[in-house]
Amino acid sequence: MIRLGLSTRLSILLVCIGVAASGATGYYAYRANRSMIMQEAERSLLPATQLLTQRFTTALSDVADDVLVLSTMPSSVAVARGDDAADAGRARLSQVFLRFMMHHPEYLTIRLVTRAHHGLERIRVERGARGIVVVPDGRLQEKGHFAYVFDTLATAQGHAYLSPIGLTPDSSADAATGRPAIYIGAPIVDAAGNTVGVVVVEVDLTQVFHRLERDSPAGYLVYLANEWGDFLIHPDSSQTFGFAHGRRVLMQQTFPATHVLFDGGPSSVTFNGEAGSGRAPVHAFAFVRAPFGAVEGNRFIVVGLGRSLTSVLDSANALGGQIVRMVLVSSAIAIVLAILFARALARPLRVLADAATDLLDDARAQRLPVERSDEIGVLARCFDRMRLEIRAQMSTLHARQLELSHLAGHDALTGLPNRMRFMERLEAAIGHALPKGEQLAIMFVDLDGFKQINDRFGHFAGDETLAIVAQRLREAVAPTDLVARLGGDEFVILFSDERSIDAIDATVQRIQSALDEAVAIGPHRMRVGASMGISEFPGDAKNAEELLAKADAAMYVAKTSPRRRFVRYRDLNADEGQEQYGSVGGLT
Repeated sequence: MIRLGLSTRLSILLVCIGVAASGATGYYAYRANRSMIMQEAERSLLPATQLLTQRFTTALSDVADDVLVLSTMPSSVAVARGDDAADAGRARLSQVFLRFMMHHPEYLTIRLVTRAHHGLERIRVERGARGIVVVPDGRLQEKGHFAYVFDTLATAQGHAYLSPIGLTPDSSADAATGRPAIYIGAPIVDAAGNTVGVVVVEVDLTQVFHRLERDSPAGYLVYLANEWGDFLIHPDSSQTFGFAHGRRVLMQQTFPATHVLFDGGPSSVTFNGEAGSGRAPVHAFAFVRAPFGAVEGNRFIVVGLGRSLTSVLDSANALGGQIVRMVLVSSAIAIVLAILFARALARPLRVLADAATDLLDDARAQRLPVERSDEIGVLARCFDRMRLEIRAQMSTLHARQLELSHLAGHDALTGLPNRMRFMERLEAAIGHALPKGEQLAIMFVDLDGFKQINDRFGHFAGDETLAIVAQRLREAVAPTDLVARLGGDEFVILFSDERSIDAIDATVQRIQSALDEAVAIGPHRMRVGASMGISEFPGDAKNAEELLAKADAAMYVAKTSPRRRFVRYRDLNADEGQEQYGSVGGLT
């Protein structure tokens, strides 16, 4: 039996310790960073899912606001009651319904159904193959047996009813069956408090669903389910609306982690898992439960986003490759040095092993003998480079986390805060101003000539124009004012400083002058211009959503006025504002 000498055994021992320490440190660093990146991907996915959910519920809330406006019009009450002047009122109201249909291509039908005569339709405007038409009296039908009629009749005044989301039947107005649709209605109440009829809008959700998928980042998977878990949006279209085809495809069965959303648990969940059959197994998911916006009822939806982690983990995989290479290099050098200089290298190798073990702990990291010119110095420098590279990778990963956090709250095109960040700042400003009795104001800015630029020069020129407009808005307001982009060509400005509020008129002039200045698009120069509406706290509204809605309504008045480009909400005629514009910019 061959007996190994102390130097040999010490060499073998030191080699084993060095390789094990390097390998364990590298594996721990790789696994820890991989786990951290996956968790951060889940957390960063949740704000995007919440924003997508907010856009869907806001779209339904806008329809509900339109229905509430129509149901409270005096003509609607007169027609539903069958008063003497009902015939003239029907003609005027039919034209109002017709204009609503023209402004909202997603509306399939608008009905006014009286409570009497078994729910007889008094007015029906529908969208068909020949365009938008007012249905003649001979084709009006009794609708009292439909749920969207008798459930709306049971709804309290000032509130809206939403039907379950389903597919359009064979008798739908546009004769295109199988479209996802929802009925939104509001009761018509006379002066005595009696419910005399309903106004019901049938909404084609195809455009809303397409907008959700279009607004999601490229490469993301979009899911939407109703309160029972039936898929309404799925990357595989064969999985949607299974209940209409005699089968049920449920979200809680496909993704068991979402069970808590349907059982009254937390309103959001994030997890990693499989996206479905035939897809890569590594995905991050975020699902959010939300009601149908600011309307009555216990209906809710569940919106989900899925993101492949392949690209996210590229940096972690690159770090793992570097760790493997450095471990192999370190092991090879350790073997050579241990065999040749076991006793002389015992202490330096111990220092290197300790440095490898404490690779991620700056407080315990020892100074390596990098100044040596022999093999120990080479090994020490290799360890030092490995430590620097790993720390550089960690810094890069941290910077990417900060970038993801920034993108969640800012518009990528203009760099301005997005709607979510603006609403957070507005709510915080209201919370600060309310106990002190201070004032603040917001200005809703909608560009007038932007569509012509997009149509004539393309979306690239439109994006460049939006960036220029954003810069001009920032330069036109005070440093304490907040400029944000809500989406499209809509911007909003928060004036929270007393001096800014007092100088709003001057600020309006600066903004108008800045936006009236021509924008250079290649060899062309185009004028943009803008319509602006202002609402003030606490005079016009007491909460953020209402304050923004009233600024939007004021802006719409300015946009539709031939002589005014700037309107304060407090200057609107109350009766005319309720009749034509409602409480939210439903016509914008």
